[in-house]
Amino acid sequence: MRSVRLVSRCILLAVLSGCASTFPSLSLPSGPGTPFPDYGPAFETAVSECRNVRTLDTLIRLRGRGGGMNISGRVLAGLAAPASLRLVWLAPFGPPGFVFVARPGEATLWLTREARVLTDVPAADMLESLTGVALAPEDLRAVLTGCLVPEPRPTAGRSYGDLVAVDLQGGAVAYLRRIGGEHHLVAGTRDRLQIEYGEFRRHIPRRVRVLSDELVAGSREPLTDLTATLFEPDINVDIPDEAFVLSDDDIPDDVMPMTLDDLRRVSPLEAPPEPSSSR
Repeated sequence: MRSVRLVSRCILLAVLSGCASTFPSLSLPSGPGTPFPDYGPAFETAVSECRNVRTLDTLIRLRGRGGGMNISGRVLAGLAAPASLRLVWLAPFGPPGFVFVARPGEATLWLTREARVLTDVPAADMLESLTGVALAPEDLRAVLTGCLVPEPRPTAGRSYGDLVAVDLQGGAVAYLRRIGGEHHLVAGTRDRLQIEYGEFRRHIPRRVRVLSDELVAGSREPLTDLTATLFEPDINVDIPDEAFVLSDDDIPDDVMPMTLDDLRRVSPLEAPPEPSSSR
């Protein structure tokens, strides 16, 4: 059944990704705003679905710029509470480009084509080298499902026109907007990142955009401006624990260890340059 779901997701991705466009970037408000005493109930409505996400199984289309490099690719993602992750880069043809697994206290990244493996490095550092976004597995699950942070706890709220800003314990800020009569979490800031959400299904976004506050040298463009489109996400399905582990039997004997610097040089998700047109 998982194979059938993967095939259907790939077909849907092929049909939709060509016409998908990045939703407009939000200009987040500043200043004191107007006190919004009902921030608690509004926020709980916005995160009512993502709070209950224990597992996420989905195909993700990545497009944009991550850490200054152009990124384009399809990733089969599985995430589970409290902090487990499995990402498989689906190459245009042939075997997967990499398999990246993590669970509390350990992470492994296997570059199948380069026959290299990276271990003994935090999962957030591996993800940053791959995408330009440093998120631990539990944070990635929260970001992708629309909660912004794990276990979000609102502490204050204020309104700016049609936007409501809600301060969260730990320093993140969530921005809510009424859609279809209910508040949705449409954007947020955390860890020097701006997260934007769109295309909701029962408060779970299908489009997640991540922008960094660090700029490309000599420009006003963010160093990271990466959009993840989720295709047919399965919520709270059973994902076996062994999916988040690569054993010695899984990795061939001839695979060589590598360092985080080696990974940064390889950049497996970097999109190839477009061929120059000739006249």
